[in-house]
Amino acid sequence: MSRRGELLNDADFRRLLHRRSRLRWGLAGFLTAAYLSYGLAGLYAPALLATPLPGAAITWSLVLGYAIIVLGIACSIGYVWQVNRIIAPLQKKIAGEWR
Repeated sequence: MSRRGELLNDADFRRLLHRRSRLRWGLAGFLTAAYLSYGLAGLYAPALLATPLPGAAITWSLVLGYAIIVLGIACSIGYVWQVNRIIAPLQKKIAGEWR
């Protein structure tokens, strides 16, 4: 078996691929759902988004728009934290074993 084939069958390497894939697709799906929900709310319930907050001069759409931006930033921070805490050490371990 070639060295590449051995690497592809390595349990740590498979765990690394699984974790990276699950993290990437999970965050991408979560943010996509948030953006689509906001867009669909604007399309199908514009009156709801145009409603001002109680006692304020701003509307719900502005608050939700900022919330989505904060959500994107939080997801980015969470991704970097997960990569540094779990994925990078596993990559270093695999790289050290396969040199």
